[in-house]
Amino acid sequence: MPPELLFGRGLGELFIIRNAGNTVGTVAMGSIEYAVAVLGAPLVVVMGHESCGAVKAAMSVVEKNARFPGQIDNMIEPIIPAVLEARGQAGDATENAVKQNVRRVVRTLREESDPLLLKPLADGKIKIVGAYYHLDTGAVDFFGTM
Repeated sequence: MPPELLFGRGLGELFIIRNAGNTVGTVAMGSIEYAVAVLGAPLVVVMGHESCGAVKAAMSVVEKNARFPGQIDNMIEPIIPAVLEARGQAGDATENAVKQNVRRVVRTLREESDPLLLKPLADGKIKIVGAYYHLDTGAVDFFGTM
């Protein structure tokens, strides 16, 4: 579901950055910084979704010592700590891991970013929040400060 439709916005009204598993490497971080520092975006939403394939792949690495070709192993490596942290929680294991991964990314953006994000965050000019999208219902649960 395109985020513009999900949130009732027109095409071009949202600055969308997509990657598998919501990982924050150089390209994603630079894109977020650009959205905030240059375009003046007031809200950063890190949104995971039901049945995320990247999180499931990271779970299979943890549970079955699976390996993936090309750069896939490198892409899912940052997700593994969230999978480990979510283990043993009550409820759906994949949903728990997806939400934990979102929390980790939000925490990284709030605490370990460049001053391009940290300063406006401290000044109350931007918010960084997590969200979980339910594919089956289209509902979005937000968590973190709104």
